Amino acid sequence: MESRNVIGYLNTWIYAILLIVVTGCLEPYNPPEITDDIDILVVDGFINSSDQVATVRLTKAVPLSADSDDDLGVNAIVEVEDENGNIQTLNAEGNGHYSLSPIQVTAESKYRLSIVRNDSKRYYSGFISLLSCPPIDSISFKASPRSEGIEIFVNTHDDSDQSKYFQWTYDETWEYTSRYGANYKIVNGSVVHQELPLGRCWISKPSSEILVGSSTLLASNTIREFPLTFIPVRSQKVSVRYSILVQQRSLSQEAYEFWAELKKSTESLGSLFDPMPSQVLGNMYSASDTSEPVLGYFSGGEVTSKRMFIRLRDLPPELRLPPVPPCAVDSIILEDISRTPDTYLISAYGTPFPIGYYRALGKNCMDCRDDGGSIVRPDFFN
Repeated sequence: MESRNVIGYLNTWIYAILLIVVTGCLEPYNPPEITDDIDILVVDGFINSSDQVATVRLTKAVPLSADSDDDLGVNAIVEVEDENGNIQTLNAEGNGHYSLSPIQVTAESKYRLSIVRNDSKRYYSGFISLLSCPPIDSISFKASPRSEGIEIFVNTHDDSDQSKYFQWTYDETWEYTSRYGANYKIVNGSVVHQELPLGRCWISKPSSEILVGSSTLLASNTIREFPLTFIPVRSQKVSVRYSILVQQRSLSQEAYEFWAELKKSTESLGSLFDPMPSQVLGNMYSASDTSEPVLGYFSGGEVTSKRMFIRLRDLPPELRLPPVPPCAVDSIILEDISRTPDTYLISAYGTPFPIGYYRALGKNCMDCRDDGGSIVRPDFFN
């Protein structure tokens, strides 16, 4: 899984049991504040043998109450070593990110991760094999049972029976529009034409859930309609055109059990009847101190992918309901333009000569960038 998608789970799971204590007790209890300096290494590493890219993210575990904006990146020397002792050093990119492209790897060799922190502490992973991965058969969607939105699924199989454990991540990109758009703007008390179109934007986001599945309990090595995500009705994501790029990779049984247990520990909390979190350490260990816990997993192999597009018109009729941002429209007469702060304008009114301009008040009413998107069209959105 991409580091950006899973590192939050790894950083906080060790403190999840504290949440159970607080919310699961029958009587209120305020635990003492944890003030100790936590220094537990968190590792998320993967060799993508399809693209010949190795990526590693190093951070530190933190309490649930910690500021999410804290710099958690760990500085270290990060290397990939094969069974014959050949070493390749990854490049530091800042904030705990390390990568190497191209990395020289083969399916016949095994590899391990080596980390040496600035304080000389050394960590290793176990040696791993680079796994092959079958292609994604298809991505599909259908309306939810009560027409509350659409569910998106992935389908795959492996006739060779080499892959029985799978993990998926995805990147969503969607096109959306502002309600009115802006054709003019006030700049320093004067009206000028708005040259850049601000009525259409695109926004991209990665997946954030742990998505793993297995065919071991099925009659055939086929996974049908594994649920990836749910998009509610009137979502901006499907208001114009939506894209999902799904990445699939095979897992070893050990890696699958790690991610499945981590998912259980991080996403199934809050009830007295939920399973209690267990210790999910992965395949990393400290060579300097065998008693020191290390969180995370290092794995590698092929990555297969497939993209699907969904337009608003592709949805069932009862779900073709685009969002309507609440926008209040008012007007500014010419005499007030010089006293009006810089703002966007929809259009002029009055004939044969303009006597004023309309504007809309509210988020995403004239400038689609208000919702975090970009006016630059992605290359694959053609």
